[in-house]
Amino acid sequence: MKISEKDFENTIEHYLLAFGPDADPAYEIRESRSSEDAINFGGFIKRLPKDYDRSLCLIQEDIISFIQATQPKEWQKYKKLFKDESKVHLLKRLSSEITRIGTLDVLRRGIKDSGCKFKLCYFQPSSTLNTENASHYQANIFSVVRQLRYSLSDENQEHQKSLDLAIFLNGLPIFTAELKNPLTGQTVQNAITQYRKTRDPREPLFTLGRCL
Repeated sequence: MKISEKDFENTIEHYLLAFGPDADPAYEIRESRSSEDAINFGGFIKRLPKDYDRSLCLIQEDIISFIQATQPKEWQKYKKLFKDESKVHLLKRLSSEITRIGTLDVLRRGIKDSGCKFKLCYFQPSSTLNTENASHYQANIFSVVRQLRYSLSDENQEHQKSLDLAIFLNGLPIFTAELKNPLTGQTVQNAITQYRKTRDPREPLFTLGRCL
């Protein structure tokens, strides 16, 4: 039985990616999604550390893809205003709103800019009678990044600050994890200490205080 932090990381990623476009067919998932008592897991998209915009604390591709797929009319209206600068302008606006009110409020309320309003996620509808609501809910993009480097410094890549695992909803960070193995002398307390003390306060906050 493999018990290293890397193996634990692999297992989590495989379960998150299961049944999705980036699932590993060679990795056996024993649970069936069709059984009544099965946990509804999987379907995530795999993103790489380079996909993460360190200055904005976002995954640009997922945000724009989600908005274009679910709110095409509003996006076209926005493009008429900002033309080729539409993506850059929207992402900067979104990042500033996250800094101002936090990710949860942005996910709940969306953002407004120049007469346009965008939702950043769709919550599960109370019924499936409204097919448009159900379709929008299914359009949410969950993605996972391993060894996410968030440091803005010019340090050698091996020494840049990173997180073991990060989960994003439509390009917005909602969960991070530092994995520890008590069999090698590392406990959850070590992870807590790492969160509290190792981040440079001059860097963008990729912690719950910034994200939530």
